[in-house]
Order: sequence, then C-alpha cells, then structure tokens
Amino acid sequence: MTDGIPRAPAPATAYSYIRLSSKRQATADDKKKYRDGYRRQVELCDEYLTQNQHLTLDTSLKLHDIGVSGFRGANSAPKGEGKLAAFQRAVEEGRVAKGSYLLLESLDRMTRTQVNVAQAMLLNLVNSGIVVVSLTDRMTYRSAPDDPASQANFMYSVMTLMRAHEESRMKSKRLSATWEEKRRKVGATKLTGRCPGWLTLVGNEFELNEKRVAVVNEIMGYLADGWGRDRIAQRLNNDPDPDKRCWGHGRSWHGGTVQKLTDNRALIGEFQPHKLVFEERAGKLVGKRVPVGDPIPDYYPRVVSEELWVRARNVANSRKLGRAHNAGGQTGTVISNLFGSVAACAMCGQPMNYRDRGPRSTPVLRCSAERGGACTNAYRIPYEDTENAILSWLVTLDMSGGAPGEAARLAEDLRTAHASRGELQARGETIVAEFGLGNRFAKAPLADIERKIAEAEAAIIDLEGRIAVLKASGGRDEREMAVATLVTLRKRKAPEEEIVAVRLRIRQIVRDTFKSMDCYEDGLIEIGTIDGGTHRFRDGYWWHKESQAWLPWAGAMAGMGSRATKAELARRAAWLAEAEAARPPLRWDRERKEWTQE
Repeated sequence: MTDGIPRAPAPATAYSYIRLSSKRQATADDKKKYRDGYRRQVELCDEYLTQNQHLTLDTSLKLHDIGVSGFRGANSAPKGEGKLAAFQRAVEEGRVAKGSYLLLESLDRMTRTQVNVAQAMLLNLVNSGIVVVSLTDRMTYRSAPDDPASQANFMYSVMTLMRAHEESRMKSKRLSATWEEKRRKVGATKLTGRCPGWLTLVGNEFELNEKRVAVVNEIMGYLADGWGRDRIAQRLNNDPDPDKRCWGHGRSWHGGTVQKLTDNRALIGEFQPHKLVFEERAGKLVGKRVPVGDPIPDYYPRVVSEELWVRARNVANSRKLGRAHNAGGQTGTVISNLFGSVAACAMCGQPMNYRDRGPRSTPVLRCSAERGGACTNAYRIPYEDTENAILSWLVTLDMSGGAPGEAARLAEDLRTAHASRGELQARGETIVAEFGLGNRFAKAPLADIERKIAEAEAAIIDLEGRIAVLKASGGRDEREMAVATLVTLRKRKAPEEEIVAVRLRIRQIVRDTFKSMDCYEDGLIEIGTIDGGTHRFRDGYWWHKESQAWLPWAGAMAGMGSRATKAELARRAAWLAEAEAARPPLRWDRERKEWTQE
C-alpha cells in the first residue's frame, strides 16, 4: 500500500494438481459421486478459487495423476509420464508464466519422496516464479526473500515433507511384512481374492467355473495338436457359443490372450508369489514383479491333466525355439507339408523345401540351398508318395521300449536341467539382495541369468515332452487314430476345415516323434526318432528291417490316391531292392563333407 489504499492482487493463472495413489479413489460410486479422495481435492480447489477471484483456472495441462505413487516419485520423474513432471517441464520451457499458482491439497500430494529430494522439488518451482499453495493448511510458498513469514513457511514445509515420507515408508514396510506373513501362511489361507478367470474365491476355497474350464481344455487341446495361437483365437471368435467368448478385459480372443492363458501354470494348480520392486530406466521409475521363493503346488485346483499340459507346453516351447516355424517352404492354409520343421538336406543341413507348381506337376521336397548352387543335392523327393509311406509306417512304430538307456538318459538330463535352473535362480536372488534390482552393476549379470533361466526352462519342457511320449508307448494309439481320421475325411471329401484340423495334429505328432529327417542326394531318407531309432525311406517305400525289404505304403493309408500305378509300384520295388543291395554301407558326414563307413 504505497498510498494507503489496499490494491487488488494482480490477475494470475492457477493450475490444480490432483494425485491419487489408487485409481479406485477416483471412480464413481453407486450414486454417481466421486469418492472422498478425489472429491475432496476438487472441492478444496473450487473453494480457494471462489475466495481468490483474481485467479483463473487453466485446465489445459490436465494435471491429474491417478493411480500414481508419490512415495516412489513416479509422478515427478524427469523423463517420466507423470503430470507433475509435465508441469515442471512446462515451467522450464516458459509455457507456464511466472507468477502462476500451483494448487495442491497438501504438499504430500506433490511428493512423498525423501525430504532432500522433495524440498529441492518445491524450491525449484518457487525459484522459477511459481506460487505453490497447500489448500488444507492454507500455506503459501513463494519467492519472497524479504518476507520473514514466507521464509518461515519453508521451515514448516521441511517438517511436513519429512512426515509424509516417513508415513509412506512405514506403510510400505508394514505392507511388505503383511504379505510376507501371508506368504508364510499360504498353506492355511489364500493370499488374495484375485485368481484366474476360471476360478472364484468363495470363503477360503476356490470354486470352478465348469464352462470356462471346458474352454481352457479345448484351447490347450488345440495347442497340443499344433495349432498356432492366432488360429486358436480365430476359431474361438468364430464359434457362436457364448460360453467361448473371451472373459478377459478384451471383447475377443487374440494370440496374446491365448498365450497368456496357455502359459499360466495355475492350470496345473501352481501359484508363484511375487513382489514389486522398482528401478529407474531412461529416467523413468518402473515397477517390476519378481518371483519370491518357489512356486506353491496345489494352491489352485488343477484343471488340465499332466499329459495335456506337457504336450501343450512341449509344442509351445518348440515354437519359441524356432523348430515349429515353417522352414520347409510352402505350407498354406491346408497344411500341405507335414515335415517342414524337420526335413533337412543330409549333405548341407539346409531345410528341404516343399514345391508344388500346380495340378500338372508333382509336389516335391528339394534342398533349399541347391537352387542357388550352394549344394549338390539335386534330388527331387516326390512328396505325396513319401508322405503316404511315412504315415503308413508311423502308425506301426512302437517306441515303448526305446533305445537301451534312452529313458534313463532323458531323466538324467531333466534332473540336470532342474538343478541348473535352481542354481541360476539362487544366484540371481543373491545379486538382487546384495546390489538391488536397479543397480547398474547388477543389470548385466541379471540379464545373463534371466536368459540362461529361460534356456533351462525351455530344455525342461522339451525333455518332459519327450519323456511323456516314451511313457505313453510312443503315442501309437493316438497316431493310428489321427491317420485313420485323415483317411476317412479324405474318402468322404470332408470340408477343408476338418482336414486342416487333423493335419495340424499329425504335423505335431511328426514334430513330437522325429528328432531328424535327413534327405540324401540318392533319394534316401533317414528318420531319427526320439527313442533313438533310425528308419529309412526311398521314393514312397519304407525299409522293413525284419524282412530286409522295401515295402510300398499300404494298410492304413490304402485308398489315399497315389499317382503311381500298381505296376509302377512293383517295378519300383524291384529296382529299390537292387539299389539297396548295391548301395555301399556309407554315411555322409556333413561337417567333414565326406562319406564315412557306417
């Protein structure tokens, strides 16, 4: 008052900042009113603006951090996505004018970080010309070096910020202790009401949604039969049955939602406790769920059989390792090539590609490297006769005995893989305990450990699948049924969708059964099976070890429609017998690139 007359405050722009740690605090209740935390902050701001008419509220920056922690500083990380951080950048860039007001319910809405960090944040805003107002206690923080009262406010702010941080720290500590106690008592009580979509927690017991359990088993069955996740999602979305609609957050199934479901070990009853740890990445504070302790078996009721789980996981694992991708040329919507992931040139090791140039040509398998002149294997294997011969032999294959010691060797490999995974997990926990998850010295070794754990888990799934096949008598009944179904469908000219489904299953049987399928330049095919056996084929015939003769495909595959006449088959059998007798007992050594004695 230079002339004794009080002057009205100069007009200024005000910005209202609202932060809630939980999104539930901002949702509407049954009466369509905002819950207390959000409503209180809005009402305090409106009241202050009514009492200070010189302020004009600017809502263009939308300064609402909903479900964001102030204790971890997620709302104010310099390169983060928090709205308070956005306001600080706007101040630095001059988009918020000096003299503007920042209205807060209290200082702890701005931050609950350590007091030195919190005080620096407040001073940075004030020194940039921003007036910060705490609405609950009506404390105002502005740059006024000559005003003792204003300076005293900053001393008060230190105590306020210190108390806010300590409250959050103790709350976090108590919450961690509560969850530790829950995890310790997990055998007697359930940790949380959250559970997979096919379950509901009633009291202290989980109840099954039988319709959803049926859908889960259908999905796992498709995966075990070799269906891709996108194909499974499409099948479910096209099904008119309302019980097969996606029960997740989305309205329809996608490959990602199918993968999330099929990867979930809750299907076999396991529960893996986790805890949330934070690390800084590119200036952002990121929370990461990390496992705590070993998985808890039988926490949930099992909804998928062990046999189906192992088969499905074996298929999923083979896809991750790249073995299930089509490395053999054309597959198409009708699954033309059953051997795309296993057939390889014996001379160079490259995939054997499937080629079909139309109705006037014969589909063949050919070395993919030969076309570019990188391999000498120019033999064209007639695909149709070869498929029929292999499937005819496949239904007779008995792997129940296996090669001597094969089951024991696989079991030992499985024990080794489990031990390796456990050792790696313990090493990772030691590093986290010693350095912390966000420590720069820990990042590289932890990343290496995570990669090795993933490799060990992939090996475990692969070995479990191979052991399961051996235990199930090599899956002979399943193979017979699949091939017989294919024959029946073809004879009655069934819709393509039905044929595709059974060919997908047979293709998966091939992948589960074959370790290798080497194709030589003289037309010989050698198939190695997971039981350690070796089997030979040539030009639509398979070598019958007991009778020491080449046999044409027959029996189960009869009536499939070969392009060769009976007379031609007979002539070819006689020629093959001579060829086999004349063929030297040699094997091509791919690494040394020379023939060696068998």
